[in-house]
Amino acid sequence: MLSLLVLPCLAATPPRACVGSQSLGIFKLSVAPAKGGSPLPLGNVNALHKGQLLLYDPLHIPPAVKNKAEVALLLAPPANSEASIEALKPAPADKATFWILPQDASVVALVYGPEGLSMRKVKSLMQKNDEVLSELADYADQTAQVSDLIQELQESETSGSGVSAALAGFSAKSGVSLPPVDAHANTNQQALTLLHALLPSMNSMDPLTASNTAVLQQSTGLATAVAGVFLGNPVGLVAGGASLFENMHAMLFPETQFLSTIAQARASDGMALCSKSQTAKARTRIAYLWAHRLPDLKEPKLSLAAPVNLPVGAKSVVAVRADEGPKALARLRGWQLIPAKGGAPFPAPATLEKNGEIQLDLSKTEAVPGEYYLKALWDWDSVPVTGKVYLRPYGDLKLAKLSADTRDRLLEGSGRVPLKLEGADFEFVDKVELEAAGPRKGTPVKVSLTLPHGQHGGDQESAEAELDTNGLKPGAYRLLLTQSDGVSHPIPVAVLPPNPKLEGLPLRPNLGETGQKLVLRGSGLDRIEKLTSEAGEIDLAPASQGDTREATIKLSAKTGLNQKFGLRMKVQGIEAPLTLADAIEMRGPRPRTASVRKSYPQSFGLALNDDEVPASVNASFALAVAHAGDAPVVDVTCADPGQLRHELRLAAGDQSGGARLDMAGDGELFLSLDPGMVGRSGCHLEARVTSPDGTSDPYPLGRVLRVPRIEQFVLTDQKLADGGYMGTLKGEDLETIEQTGWDAQHGLPVQSIPDTVPDQPQKQLLKIQLPWPAPAPHAPVFVWLRGESKGRATAVQY
Repeated sequence: MLSLLVLPCLAATPPRACVGSQSLGIFKLSVAPAKGGSPLPLGNVNALHKGQLLLYDPLHIPPAVKNKAEVALLLAPPANSEASIEALKPAPADKATFWILPQDASVVALVYGPEGLSMRKVKSLMQKNDEVLSELADYADQTAQVSDLIQELQESETSGSGVSAALAGFSAKSGVSLPPVDAHANTNQQALTLLHALLPSMNSMDPLTASNTAVLQQSTGLATAVAGVFLGNPVGLVAGGASLFENMHAMLFPETQFLSTIAQARASDGMALCSKSQTAKARTRIAYLWAHRLPDLKEPKLSLAAPVNLPVGAKSVVAVRADEGPKALARLRGWQLIPAKGGAPFPAPATLEKNGEIQLDLSKTEAVPGEYYLKALWDWDSVPVTGKVYLRPYGDLKLAKLSADTRDRLLEGSGRVPLKLEGADFEFVDKVELEAAGPRKGTPVKVSLTLPHGQHGGDQESAEAELDTNGLKPGAYRLLLTQSDGVSHPIPVAVLPPNPKLEGLPLRPNLGETGQKLVLRGSGLDRIEKLTSEAGEIDLAPASQGDTREATIKLSAKTGLNQKFGLRMKVQGIEAPLTLADAIEMRGPRPRTASVRKSYPQSFGLALNDDEVPASVNASFALAVAHAGDAPVVDVTCADPGQLRHELRLAAGDQSGGARLDMAGDGELFLSLDPGMVGRSGCHLEARVTSPDGTSDPYPLGRVLRVPRIEQFVLTDQKLADGGYMGTLKGEDLETIEQTGWDAQHGLPVQSIPDTVPDQPQKQLLKIQLPWPAPAPHAPVFVWLRGESKGRATAVQY
């Protein structure tokens, strides 16, 4: 009897071996390359070549036959090969051994004889090579499907997923359509229905006849029943083994009775030969045959349809194109992520999806966000995937919010209202829904979402949505943002009635401060006449235009951290005050920046003042912050909004556009950024630190200064009309230089504009004039930046 075990590269944990039968022995077959290397399980190998080593490792041989049992190998050549079937010498079954392959092989067969093997007449087998090879390969395919079906059914019995799910899974993997089974029939009848569909050659017989009732006892599980029916006489022979067994018996193994077996996977890459217990006929030995057909596939070329962004810490489906098709894709193993900038690779466990895509499991990866490439293994060869993979963290949607103007427009019955989401990275948001807050949420309403088109690896820091307010009652709602990990994150939303309404509650004053300011947001704030609360005395400022209004609270001595208080509003035209429960919640002290140390590259060769920071370089700032909390957020902006280019917001551990914020310890933050990306030259850069308990006062980082980079100075012998001599400066951003001289008080104006250096378009040449003679040998050149009254020393000298 011949059976096939296919051990796919992307497989589940194998079930317990030999259901409905007994184990004849457990062993492991692996292959090692001819030139050395780690062996691979035979099931993972795609091609066998001459010179490779086929390793046999017995894991368990029954003690009763341990000293007598033998194993031998048969090698069938590839299709269209002129080679013959090769028989390799027998070896003791209880000892590890290996064979050096004398030729390429498409099928490997292992003959197991519990009482030993007697091999003769090898040449007669070779004379019928084509016939035996066809029988060997066909029977291997059929019994492989039976083994796979048993494994799928056993896994479903263990997991409780059900027979229907198991049959669907088997059909998806094998491409063989199986009929549904009759739930009212016994398991043997169900097994026969499946085997008839799987092995059409069985359709002319019925093994469940009276003559076979002793063999086919009623089974307790469908997996056991399939094994029992298949291994019962004469099913295995009718399935295609009779002619093959006859050839084996007559030409290679005389006095040998072959019996039906199937192989089932075990842990540690082992397999168990399974069969029914049977006594040998007179003057014969029993032998069992197992075979494995190598896949008829070439090493594929792999590529991505387009660069992909994947979230770290989750499973993601990736469309990988294989020129040899999905079957070749399923045979790949050892998937890894390779850092584009170098470094050790990271494992990326993969499974093949039904549509031919692969699912990468990055839920336990140690890979950090960045640019990567994919690769996999085909046997011992590394197969790269053309195309880039960008790993990025999930956006911290706890920071997501609606913009202030959006909140103003959310009024009852105002139609379709555009919403703007900001404050987080929305790249992996798949779905947005609106549901009512509170215990009676009702059916969520789907909200359309639009993400701006960004570059691969770039943040999607804003998103637009549209909400139909018609039919929505005034009150509190939640905007549910669901990312690709399936987790929903709520954003509070309020639909406002015509009466005054406060947004962004609760108000959260800080402990440790007196007379602190509260900012009320909402609609109809000008109608509020008075605010009272047990949290403290509230002084309401006069109403002004807009959707905000200020108040000052002097906290009561009874307040404590996280304590909640109600808020009562006396509204113009309304007699009874409106009460907002838990509208004030006490939080801890605000962050406070005590000091800042800064550092930046000195490569531009120009003296800077202590309160200045250069643009277009990466500057570093060490902030000592009290009450920063575990997850502080730093906002960097200009004191004068008119000088602002782009406000920067970073949470600890985040990076954006070259900027980065790290937390080195309790109260120590390290900020790295290009000051010129935040503000124009002259911007007074300042930082605010935000914790869950509030935002610090702004702390100055320095005045942004656009600084020229001066690399070279040449003083020519060309005399100018005023008695000075012409010189040239080479570097970058030289248009910022207004005067030059030999000291900080006396300068001559620059009369020309910079020219581009040939073949160096990023470099400039600037003609300047300097008085003569120089004050000293190797005197440094001084330059005046535009608008400055004092020169600055440079690193270039005469």
